[in-house]
Parts: sequence; C-alpha cells; structure tokens
Amino acid sequence: MTSISFLSGRVPNRLGTLITQQGISSANLQLLQSQVQLSSGKRILRTSDDPVGSALVNVLQGRLASAERRDLNLSHAESVLGYLDTELANISDAAGEAKTIALSQIGVGSDAATRSAQGVVVSSLIDGVVASLNSDYAGISLFGGSRTGSSPIEPFFGGYRYRGSGQGLYTDLGPGLNFPITIGADEAVGALSARVQGSVDLNRVLTDSTKITDLRGPGGEIESLGTLNIVLDDGTPPALEIPVDLSQATTTGDVANAIESAIRTADPAAFSGAAYPAGVSFVGDRFSIGTAGAPLAAGYSVTFSDAEGGTSARDLGLDGFTFDPANQVSTVTGRGLNPAITDQTSFDSLFPGTPVSYGTITFRNGGRTGSVTIAPGTTIAQFKEDIERLNLGIRAEISDTGDGLNIINEVSGFKLSVEETGGGTTASTLGIRTLDRSTAVSEFNHGRGVTIAHGQVDSTGAYDTNRNTDFRVTLASGASFDVDLVPDDLNSVQAVLDRVNAAAATAGLGGQFVATLNAAGTGIEFQDSSVGAGQLGVSSLNGYAATDLGLLDGTFTAGVPNRLVGSERTSVRVDSLLTTLQELRTALEGNDTIGIEIAGERLETDSDTPLQARAKVGGRQARAIDARERIEDTKLLDESIKSSLYDLDYIEATSRFNLLQTQLEAGLQTAAAIRSLSLLDFLG
Repeated sequence: MTSISFLSGRVPNRLGTLITQQGISSANLQLLQSQVQLSSGKRILRTSDDPVGSALVNVLQGRLASAERRDLNLSHAESVLGYLDTELANISDAAGEAKTIALSQIGVGSDAATRSAQGVVVSSLIDGVVASLNSDYAGISLFGGSRTGSSPIEPFFGGYRYRGSGQGLYTDLGPGLNFPITIGADEAVGALSARVQGSVDLNRVLTDSTKITDLRGPGGEIESLGTLNIVLDDGTPPALEIPVDLSQATTTGDVANAIESAIRTADPAAFSGAAYPAGVSFVGDRFSIGTAGAPLAAGYSVTFSDAEGGTSARDLGLDGFTFDPANQVSTVTGRGLNPAITDQTSFDSLFPGTPVSYGTITFRNGGRTGSVTIAPGTTIAQFKEDIERLNLGIRAEISDTGDGLNIINEVSGFKLSVEETGGGTTASTLGIRTLDRSTAVSEFNHGRGVTIAHGQVDSTGAYDTNRNTDFRVTLASGASFDVDLVPDDLNSVQAVLDRVNAAAATAGLGGQFVATLNAAGTGIEFQDSSVGAGQLGVSSLNGYAATDLGLLDGTFTAGVPNRLVGSERTSVRVDSLLTTLQELRTALEGNDTIGIEIAGERLETDSDTPLQARAKVGGRQARAIDARERIEDTKLLDESIKSSLYDLDYIEATSRFNLLQTQLEAGLQTAAAIRSLSLLDFLG
C-alpha cells in the first residue's frame, strides 16, 4: 500500500525547485536525443549510447568491409577467368581446325597447290593462337603465369619464345580459394621448353673452397657441423683421443685445417715431420689423411667417431675406417661426399669417370649456330653466360640432382642439337651431346623412335626374310648388303651401328665399309672405301627404319673414303601446340605427306591440352561464383543484424518523442503551478 512520506510537507522550496528542474532537464535531454536520432536515422550516435551494441556494430562493420573487398576480388577473378576461358576456347578451336586440315591433306585427294594454300590457313591459325596467348584483361596478361605485366610470347627468328614464369597470379579470394587467376602458356599449349638431359654424373671433386652446405654425403645434405673425436694411435698405449670442434667450419678446407691442426698439436711427429699444411687433403670426393708429401708416420693410425649426439664424422665420410700410412683414403662403400655442382664450380674440378676434355661445343637451334669454348678455369656461371650470349634461344642449367648439366631449348618451333667441334669429345664428356653412341634409339624423331619391319611371316607362318629386311646399302663398287634390324638393336645407337657392320661383314664387305658415328655428332655416318663408278647410298626396303635413322636424306661426300652422313634425328623439340602447328605449316608448304601425317598425330594430343586447361579454369570460375554467392548471403545477414543495432526504428522513436513532449509539457505546467504559490496561499 502506497503512502506519502510525512516529511514531504516540510521540503524546502529550493529543493523542490531543483527536483523539478532536473525532471524538466532530463525530459529536454531525452527529447533532444530523440530529435537527433530522428534527423540522423541512427539509434547509436556515441559509444556511450549503447556500449555493447557499439562493439557489435564495429565488428560487423569490419566483417562487411572485408567481405566487400573479397567480393570485389572475386568479381575481378570471375571476370579474368571468364575471359581466360574464352581465349582457351579460341586456342582449342584453332587446334581442332588444324587437325581437320591435317586429316584432309593426307592421301590422293589433295595436291601440292592445295596443301600450300592450306599452309597459309595454318599460318593464320598460328597468329591467332599467339594473339590469344598474348591477350590481357585490364592490363593483366592471362597466360604469363606470375609475370603479368608484359606479353608472354615473343617472336624469335621465326619461332616463338615464352617469357612468362610461375604458376599464375594469386589474389585474396578467401579461405579455401588459394588458386591463381592466370595460368602459364604451357598449361594452354603444352611445354614451352625442352631439355637435353645431361647423361653423365660429373662427380665434382673436393677442393679447399668447397662449401659444407654443398656436400651430400652419407647423411645427406649438411647444414652445419659439430664436434667429432679423433683417436690418434702411435702404436704405444694409450692412444690419444682428440675432440675437434667444427661448428665454425664453412668449407672442406676449414675442416681439413682443423683436423690437421688438432693432430699436429697432439703429436707433432704424426705427419712424418712434414711442414704444415700438407697432412690432410682430398682425393676425389673424399678426405685423405696423409699425403705423398706428408704421410702418416710409420706405426701411426687415425680413426674418427662422433661425439655423443653428433653426426659430423659420419656426415664427412670419416667414420668406420682406420687411416694409416698405407690407407690414406676411406674405402668404405657410400662414404663419398658427392658435392653438388654450383655456378662457382670450375670445369677443372669435375671428374666424370674420365677427365673433362676441354674444347669447343657447337649448338644448333632453328637453323642458327653458335659455339662455346671451355677452358680448365671456366666456371659453370661463365658457361651459362656464354650460351646466353649466343642468342640462340637456349640456356644451360644445373640438373635438379646437382650433379649434371642440362641444355634448355626455349623456342617453340626450333630443334636443338648439341654437337662436337673439330672431332672433340667435350660435349660427350659432359653428357650433353644430343647424339652419342649411348643414345637410346627411342629418343630419335622427338620420342617417336625408329619403326622397323619385324615379325612378318609368310603364308606358312614361317619368318619372312624379304618382308623383315629394313634397308639396303649400296657401295660405289656396286656391291650391296641388306640390314635387318631387330628390337634388341634399338637399345642404343651403338647397337644399330654394330648390326649394320655385322651385316656388311656377313656380305664379305667388312673391309670396304664401316658404319660409325659422325665425329661432330650430327648423325650416323657410313664410310665406303670400295672403288667403282657408283655412289654410296641407302634405299628403304620395308618399314621406315632408313627414314627414321636419317639415312635417306643424308649428305654424301665423295672422297677416300666416300661418306654418307645421315640427317640429325635426335634434336630436341619443344613439345607444344605452337611447335606442331609450325611443323604442319612447313609440311604443307613442302608437300611432305609424311610430315603432315606426323603433325596430325601430334595434334591429337596437343588439342587435348587447351581442353584440360579449360576444365581447370572453369572449375576455378565456378568456385569463385559460389564464393561470391556465399559472401552475398553473409553480407545480407550482417547488414540485417547491424541495422537492428545501429539504425533507428522510426515508429518506436516517434512514439517516444511524442511521449517525451507530453512529459515535458506536464513538467513545465507543474513547475509553473508550484512556482506561482506563496505563503499567502497557505495562510488563506
């Protein structure tokens, strides 16, 4: 039950006035806030208006700003990928049209003039493919990989060179969308470089300057060394145990100096009194403890072991062996340090089974030729630079395994060959000659190999010699012999040469004929020392062996002996759609039906490449579209929550404003009534 306090009748006028003023001021303040809210349309004008709501609004604004940026990125990615898909479709259409042309120009239904005219069409298709590969969207090169600021394909003396790099341009597309929005041209048209894979392990030897980090010994790559223990035994117990800290060593020379210093400090007579430094050196890719100039003294032996928890002795190939005057280099299997080749490696520090032959190597690419001469002090970096200066569209690189050299052909449409100069053996020793005796015949004709006639039988099921013989060699004397190659002969070039020489010997012509490898490495060479008015030549009997070996279009040189050098068939071709289109154009212009057929077969594979790229790009575009839709849904929800917290409810605010006006008016009227009363009102 409510009641009125007995004190209320004794409140001073001053206090009553203050209470009335506070009520009027509060109503005025609330009315002002309502007016500002109504004029701004916002419920929260200051953090103090609603601290919790303000914090939530700030979070939502950050989410919305991030979503807006990501939405813009996704929209841009969607556009780039859509344009990329269009250009891939153009490339795919060009490949399909070229394939149709190749098929239509095989057989008797076409002639030289028609094929030449179709060559013009293929030329326009090439221009279209190049234009598509050089297309851009808003200044972003679509096929340049990560290099998007310039055109990735440039003409190069009749071929095309790729100048892009990387997998593609990445942008912030949100969680789970870590894919590039551009691609490399190789994804659209196939490989844009090809390599002569080095076939020789160059076996870099150790020197004082070999870096520890270049070693790949028993423990693999070495990042740093620790402490190892040396046991020095002079034959009189006890043996000395010497710890050696190698943590500061950065080269094998540092290691050798530390080991020799430790041994000499412990026993100056250990190295037969020879002067420092000479006791520790290198033989091949292993350490030598004792040398001819400073051998271990008679009766001395040295063993190495790892300190507790360490692996330095094992990593350096020193453990598990006893070094003494008769055994200066470890013979334990697998203890070689196999240092990797680097740009600073000089050719005189390489030892690939046989010492490197210093001389000149000739490079041919697309009809252009250049040579590089290697001297003992030439480094790998200088060799690379010399090749770049030839401007043949080729470069040298160290193999991924770090123990060989590769030569890279960067020009689509060009065929690279690496040859000897002046009959030298430099390219062969380095394992980069394109045609060598050890070359597999399967590498001929850009991987197509050599097709032989084999397995043919007669009507009785017996082996038919006439139908299995591949080609005939005719000498100047008029004598001839036939060659029947079998699958085992295709293991290497040397096996083919052996089979041909054996056939000549069987025919009694071994003293007048020899099959060998051309000294420059350009092709197989037949030498005929017989006497007669005829000419050394080769004719095909069955299959395509003579053609595939380059014997039908070789170069004949009369002399003693007569020489027939087959054409180059192991040159390295860039396996791409651009290369195939150029080969098809050349074959059409030259009325080469075999070349047209081969190009048509390659187009079967090449035409799949842009289709696969379209599938990949289409998948990325679909993911970008889905992500945009999800972001739009999230933005809508966040905007709704933010609006409920931040924006003004006009109906509620108007009602509150009217209520406050009524409240203020009532307060003012009450105040006016109270203020008009005096003592006389009470006395009356």
